Amino acid sequence: MSHEQKPVLLVTGATSGVGHAVAADLAAHGARVLLGARSTGSGHAAASAIRSRTPGAELEVVAADLSDMKQVRSLAGQVRQHTTRLDGLVLNAGEVRTRRQLTPDGFETNFATNYLSGFLLTHLLLPLLTDSAPARIVVLSSSNHAHIKHLDLDALSAGTDFRHIRTYSTRKLLTVLFVAEFARRLHGTGVTANAADPGFVRTNLGRHTTGPFWLFLKLTRPFQASPAKAARTPVYLATAPEIATTTGGYFANSRPAKPSPLSQDPAIARKLWGLSGDLLTQRDLASSEELT
Repeated sequence: MSHEQKPVLLVTGATSGVGHAVAADLAAHGARVLLGARSTGSGHAAASAIRSRTPGAELEVVAADLSDMKQVRSLAGQVRQHTTRLDGLVLNAGEVRTRRQLTPDGFETNFATNYLSGFLLTHLLLPLLTDSAPARIVVLSSSNHAHIKHLDLDALSAGTDFRHIRTYSTRKLLTVLFVAEFARRLHGTGVTANAADPGFVRTNLGRHTTGPFWLFLKLTRPFQASPAKAARTPVYLATAPEIATTTGGYFANSRPAKPSPLSQDPAIARKLWGLSGDLLTQRDLASSEELT
């Protein structure tokens, strides 16, 4: 396959864990992969590790701290500098903070990194995705989203309801709502959006955790799936020909799964969409034209 024929995919959070495994798998199957990293150093280290297993892998590093919306915009610019087409976007980057912390933009850090950055990045790259259609958006979620039975949208951005375990589950619920609403809005464009549940995975997602949650992660480590196994579902959603037109789905073990009823509520999904746009435009972090 020539350079021009290779599909181009961006994977955020590609330096470790599931994201790294997804990027490695895509590269091994002949894709050109843009490695989303927090820093260029960690990105190049991840690229070297992948090339050690797949010599000749086509990899390029794009770096940004996704808790900062200005850096999210920079990341989109870097992608456009590297490629004139984008066949797939895998939104994997995330972190778990057990203490409430605000970003420079005034957002609670988990909310900014795990949800709002993906909302903004997808919009900024949407012209590239639609010009490259058929194209796919894959968003990493978790079965933990089903733990949330009520969603207080007004308390989200500043984390005024902060409880770290609930916060993580809530952010994963937001990703499923995002997929459902994006799929509805993208209907007929040739761009699909689906959510992937990778399972309970052995990663460094909890690197900032402390106390009982840190102990829980340590004690359950033997029962956590490897990143390579967890990568199978997002890679399937990004590449499988039989689901090229499937959109708005929730998948686990590379099969359709049933998300929570709350995550499929269209009224809540629309309200979340509107709130997300307002949060960005009111802080001059995006224009209304970019978010239509």
